[in-house]
Amino acid sequence: MLALKGLSEAKAAHVKDGARISELANTACFLYIKQDPKEKTRLLGIVLSNRRTNPVSLYPTYRKPFELILVAAKTGEWCARGDSNTRPLAS
Repeated sequence: MLALKGLSEAKAAHVKDGARISELANTACFLYIKQDPKEKTRLLGIVLSNRRTNPVSLYPTYRKPFELILVAAKTGEWCARGDSNTRPLAS
């Protein structure tokens, strides 16, 4: 019984982490624009694992899960697995 309680607490923690990641992904651009240089550096350290720059451009390598969010946004594929409902869509 104690193990089940631990699992539900861990699941709740993962849900909270997911919500925080989603919120950061949605507000990162706004946060970056309004923050001072020290906070911008901190934000980039959270989101990026590596970054190359030249005087004009930034070439980022995103940390997980931000990399996964970027790929999903580019491809439009937000589900990692197929839908359990394989029936055709109603028209």
